[in-house]
Amino acid sequence: MYADPDPECDDEEWGTARAVAMPVAVATAFAGVYLGAYGFDRYLDYAAMLGPRGEWLQFAVMGGLVVLHGAVHAVAYALLCEGSWRDVAVEASLFPGGLDPVQVFVVPTAQIRRSAYLVGVAAPGVLLGLVPAAWALATGNPLALFVGLVGILLTGSDIGELLDTVRSPDAAGAAEFASS
Repeated sequence: MYADPDPECDDEEWGTARAVAMPVAVATAFAGVYLGAYGFDRYLDYAAMLGPRGEWLQFAVMGGLVVLHGAVHAVAYALLCEGSWRDVAVEASLFPGGLDPVQVFVVPTAQIRRSAYLVGVAAPGVLLGLVPAAWALATGNPLALFVGLVGILLTGSDIGELLDTVRSPDAAGAAEFASS
């Protein structure tokens, strides 16, 4: 019962390549436009914006974005299901095998409309990735670009799940869809 992970990552090479290539391509495009408009030196100012220990605090920001990514899924599913936290399950495992030392899945447990499920899967990528990256392009804020790039790079499994669900409604792991 998984709503967040890309089930193809373990099964075939294309699923893994797609889960990595798409976020990397989008992040590269945002970074390229930002660097072209504002320069590399301006981008490196994001660490200074974090304070005197910015080079170390950037890792805390990354960890926080990982936690926020799951929280955005949870809030979206809670709001889009029946409006209850009981409709959301969080599954976590330490050292499940493979390259991931920690796996966390946030899944809807109640019936959810297909369109609502797609919104819930896409929400972290939009709110934590695309919005801050677009803000950075508009304002030149290097910290917003850093947050946006990390947020985009965290969406690999979400992109795989979105594509699988759009192609085949039966591919969505946990969600039982009501009529769309």
